[in-house]
Amino acid sequence: MAEFYRFRSIDSLLGKHRELERPTIYFASPEELNDPMEGLRDIVWDGDKIVWTNFFKHYVFCLNRCYFLLNVTRHPGKLETADIPIFERWDEILIPIERSLFDDVWDRFCNLPRIQEIIEALANTRRKIRDIEIVSHLQKIQTFGLLGEIRKSYIGHRIIPEFPNFQLPEESSKAVGMEMLLNTIKQTQEYKNEQALDTVYQITEERHSDMKLTVEHNTRIHPPKILEGVNRMLMYDFPKIYVEQLDKLLWPKWYTACFTESYHNSSVWAKYADAHKGVCLIFKAIEKDNSNSLELKNNSITLPFRKVHYEDKPGETDFFRTICRMPVSTLRELWYIDQDGRTSECAAHIESESEEAAWKELYWKNFFRNVTFKTKDWRYEQEYRLVLDDELGQFNEKDDRALTYNLDSLKGIIFGIRTPTEDMMKIREIIEEKKKCSENNQTDFKYFQAYYSANDGKIHKRVRYLQ
Repeated sequence: MAEFYRFRSIDSLLGKHRELERPTIYFASPEELNDPMEGLRDIVWDGDKIVWTNFFKHYVFCLNRCYFLLNVTRHPGKLETADIPIFERWDEILIPIERSLFDDVWDRFCNLPRIQEIIEALANTRRKIRDIEIVSHLQKIQTFGLLGEIRKSYIGHRIIPEFPNFQLPEESSKAVGMEMLLNTIKQTQEYKNEQALDTVYQITEERHSDMKLTVEHNTRIHPPKILEGVNRMLMYDFPKIYVEQLDKLLWPKWYTACFTESYHNSSVWAKYADAHKGVCLIFKAIEKDNSNSLELKNNSITLPFRKVHYEDKPGETDFFRTICRMPVSTLRELWYIDQDGRTSECAAHIESESEEAAWKELYWKNFFRNVTFKTKDWRYEQEYRLVLDDELGQFNEKDDRALTYNLDSLKGIIFGIRTPTEDMMKIREIIEEKKKCSENNQTDFKYFQAYYSANDGKIHKRVRYLQ
């Protein structure tokens, strides 16, 4: 029977969360893990004119909603990511004035200088576009045209006043900025070399900098109470925040509990067992569906131990062909069909049952590939994971992610080199009490003491007898 090891601090086991007494395993969100690259995905953008047009329409819809909240509903000055309507439909806007504003803003967007050519150029690009470029494109479109057009629309609808000392970018500057963006996209359509691509974008950013300063200056002279939130969130941060939020359209939330296949590494003890003052729990797996697994939450959930793979970079995810976190009808109408009813080539997986089955299999394969990826810097951990994919949103709260397990799954405990004796005795007391209450009284449970071995320079264990 395979064994897996889980390092814990004494505070985790005996303190506030009482993981040993309950007994529970806590599943952490990616944000709670110690590697900021957890869940990193290499998103690539490769689509036809239909999906690119719908992408920009979705962006304009989300941007307009946030602008509307700031200027119409007297929303607090700081917008939250939850205010971005990633999952909502622009054809189902409930407030009439917001619907009228969006229709006007979208029409204005479609008439920005060169915007239709920009969309065509993106659709004709023969290389994989990535998030950083998408953010850059959106920032330029927004700075040199879109925000100004939104402002004109809101003034025209008498939503906000027209301040005489506030100057929008001149039409000539707007045209030059959009022309530069179009030329950059066309220039890099065939690029394969990342360094050459970076050079082009660096030069382009430098050329845009003077124009950005002009826009920023004009915005700063605007009365601060009106544009304070617009400056900080919409003008600068919104493109990046929006693109980050698009991840929600691709994958469900996920949470993980971390294990390892070895307890020998001193660094792992130091990092995850409170500098050797904690313990290492030994779990025995069960065999299910040809995988080593663990039963959780009163045996109603069985999760396989998934091996973490250490690579130079994560696998690619095709954005337009991975969107799925909404009803198929909504997905088709918002992303895969144009105003003339033509269907995008990116929708093949929802147009055919046979292709849909293959797509679903690949989708989940890629999902678990992504959530078990770490860079090679972490290889020493030899990590395995239990992964919860939260499709139904039942694990949003932290308390819901502390799942109970059968104590019979716990085969033993290794005390750290510095674990205080009084903590060892507390642990033994809880274990013995739990074993008495268990239907299957364990007879093979063992306590071990970790020690440094001079033979191989690793941490080993020997049986520890507690009186």
